[in-house]
Amino acid sequence: MDSSFSFNTEILKIFDLENAPAEEREKFFQMAGQAILTQVVRRIEQQLPQDKREEFLGLFERPSSDEEKTAFFKQHVPNFKELLLEEVTRFKREALEFNKSPHLSPGH
Repeated sequence: MDSSFSFNTEILKIFDLENAPAEEREKFFQMAGQAILTQVVRRIEQQLPQDKREEFLGLFERPSSDEEKTAFFKQHVPNFKELLLEEVTRFKREALEFNKSPHLSPGH
């Protein structure tokens, strides 16, 4: 069993989605992935100087090739994989904490 499958299974259990329809699970993972990537982008923005921050955002606002993006990341964000792993780990940790905390019922 690979680690991404194990991670997915654990997260689905935490959010009580392991028996949900495939479409609902896919929607959940799309939202989770977007949340994780948003955090990674924020962290990258914080570590870049202003001129590189603008260049970074421009890579996604204008047409740019994968080669351009890869070159930028290699030169200016060499710790991208570490940032991503940290944010995935944080997401999982927060999900586990959420699961352990008492949930408020609607109307409270």
